[in-house]
Amino acid sequence: MTTEFEYIMSISETLEAGKWIAVVNKDIIKGNNAREVFLKAKEKYPRREPFIMKVPDNAIMLL
Repeated sequence: MTTEFEYIMSISETLEAGKWIAVVNKDIIKGNNAREVFLKAKEKYPRREPFIMKVPDNAIMLL
């Protein structure tokens, strides 16, 4: 079973820099701010907690 974070790391090169994303069940929901992606994710998956993050602007991600 892959966590949402592990899934994001596996597809990170395909994500648009500077956008906010929410991940639920390997479904990526994109938007311009955290509130927007949270509301879209909760509408689609009301009983799940989305993993939300902003895609970094540069190619290097420090954890």
